[in-house]
Amino acid sequence: MRVIHYIGSLRFGGIERLVFDLVSQQIKREDTIVAIGVGKRLGEFSSNFESLGIEIVNFELNSGFDLNPLKIINIVRCFKDYDIIHLHGFHLSVAVASILARRKLIYTEHGNFGFGRQITNTDRLSFLLRRLFYKYCPVQICCNSKFTLNYVKSNFYNGKRLTLIYNGSALFNSVNEDLKHKLNQKYLGKFILGTTSRLAGFKRVDRLITAFSDYIKLNSNAVLVVVGDGIKREKLEQQVLDLKIRDYVVFEGYQQEVATFQSIFDVCVFPSENEPFGLVAVECYSKRKPVLVFRDGGGITEIVDVFQPEDVCQDSKDLLTRLEYYKTNRFIWKNDYNARLKYFSLERMEEDYYKKYKEIV
Repeated sequence: MRVIHYIGSLRFGGIERLVFDLVSQQIKREDTIVAIGVGKRLGEFSSNFESLGIEIVNFELNSGFDLNPLKIINIVRCFKDYDIIHLHGFHLSVAVASILARRKLIYTEHGNFGFGRQITNTDRLSFLLRRLFYKYCPVQICCNSKFTLNYVKSNFYNGKRLTLIYNGSALFNSVNEDLKHKLNQKYLGKFILGTTSRLAGFKRVDRLITAFSDYIKLNSNAVLVVVGDGIKREKLEQQVLDLKIRDYVVFEGYQQEVATFQSIFDVCVFPSENEPFGLVAVECYSKRKPVLVFRDGGGITEIVDVFQPEDVCQDSKDLLTRLEYYKTNRFIWKNDYNARLKYFSLERMEEDYYKKYKEIV
């Protein structure tokens, strides 16, 4: 069975990382040959993909509406070498080529609905084309959470070709012990609230900072550690200054050793609004850390509900209550949590997709 995945680039984003993890599992199967087609072969994750030893095809696409006939013909030729075309994003040329190639189609809906930013006319056109693609093409649509599934049903397509396949994560990412020791020394004696996130869009780190400014009044020994970078960083740093809590908030910036930072947090907080899934919650649970989210968090709440439903907070006041709870109470890892965590593993996700491939071939 020959499978080719399509992604837009090789940047270090959530979709790219998930596809990398999925492919790293798929290449272990003797009956499966895997390749990746990429809209534009650029990005800081390039070396990681190259290390997989698979074919990576550069489609050399520009904007999402790059309709160069020669490029489409080349993509069709590429797709015809495979049994299954597995799309992880919408590009008009790739969609047209996937139809013309007459191969089995799977589209993983990762929840790219423009949440957290102003919707443009370009977005509206892209959504319309995706809606038509879903409706009139024999594509199997796999959604990464119930939240995403329900949104697709309401706004894109509601039919028999929809299915739910939860994302999976590497459950035991290695921790850099030297860095962990340095971080423990840096934050010695502090009650550490941590978030690891791209500082943009629906991640809503701004409302975590606002809530934290109130929490400091209850626990002056607390510190908020923000790991990640993005277009909202400067605005968030200004918010910290305006709230006069600069001494209590640390922006660690982009870090490769995210798992190590997560391992030193006392409580992990992810204030996203309409998060399509939220693998980061799985990563933190794999380190036996409590995870707090908001009820309007989208797919990430489905993960927290599985482990600790009371940690899905209704509002900022509820969040402060849960922080106070964990200040004096240890997060207890129950006996059946390992089985629950295993459901969100890479192995389970890869097995689900393998079954879907076999079902349609």
